[in-house]
Order: sequence, then C-alpha cells, then structure tokens
Amino acid sequence: MPDVYTWIAIAVAATAFVLGIQVLGITGGVGLIVVVLGSLTAITALAGSRTRRRLARREPRFRPTDEVFHDPASGAVTRVYVDSNTGERRYWEDR
Repeated sequence: MPDVYTWIAIAVAATAFVLGIQVLGITGGVGLIVVVLGSLTAITALAGSRTRRRLARREPRFRPTDEVFHDPASGAVTRVYVDSNTGERRYWEDR
C-alpha cells in the first residue's frame, strides 16, 4: 500500500493533468499524458524501493522463529521473524 506521500503526489499529478488538459486543449494533452504517466511511474518506483528498504531493515521488536526455508526466488536460506505484540511476520535471509 502506498504511503501518504505517494498518495499526495498522485493527487497533485491528477490535478495537474486535469488543469493541463483544460489549458492546453486535446492536442497538447497528449504530451501532458506522456509526462504525467512518466511521473507516476517514477513516483511508484521510488515508493516501492523505499518500502523494500524499510522491510529489509531488521528491527529489534522482531524475534526469530524456528521456521527456516530456502527462498525459491533467490535461493537464499530465509528465517521467519515475528513481532509477538502484533503477530506481524517478516522474512529475512538467515546470516
């Protein structure tokens, strides 16, 4: 789920798109569509990488469990960590 900054950026981009179509007309709107789609793609990529970095960071509230498996995507040995307060599970490479 995108964070609040991503939603703000999407709202600004949508507003700019609507206003741009009204100011530029339909022919200028085609170029505007390309710019807006490129901007949204960049914003989404940045938000996704920020989320992946946050999830990859080990936090002290997570405790390791006895569950260990080979990740089929990376082939790495992965251990399951759990937050006993919330029940949230995270999967990190076993080092």
